[in-house]
Amino acid sequence: MGAPNVPEGLAEAGRTLWQQITTDYELGADELALLGQACRTLDELEAIGTSLAAGPVVVHGSTGQPKASALFAEARAHRLVLAKLLDQLALPAEGEDVGKTPAQERASKAANVRWDLERRRRGTA
Repeated sequence: MGAPNVPEGLAEAGRTLWQQITTDYELGADELALLGQACRTLDELEAIGTSLAAGPVVVHGSTGQPKASALFAEARAHRLVLAKLLDQLALPAEGEDVGKTPAQERASKAANVRWDLERRRRGTA
């Protein structure tokens, strides 16, 4: 079928992410929408990084006090959003046929902890 077209308006980082993922995985329409948002978020994060590199990292607050640029908070927020969007895609890890959603990953870890505790209780661990 071929890789879906890169959405209009993506910058280099977003286009690269889109192409890497759509080349390796076949995604449904809902997953493509998530990927598009992840690519746009990555582009925004790159723009924030460029602005931080070009401007002062310490600015003056409303009373003249020195404070960190608000772009740091924006970068942090964008990183969190990007991580959540990529988690929601649930792409398979190396050696997996199907990826797990964040909820499935948490449930799997919880089950492993319970089984480890049960094995220790029985003395079979």
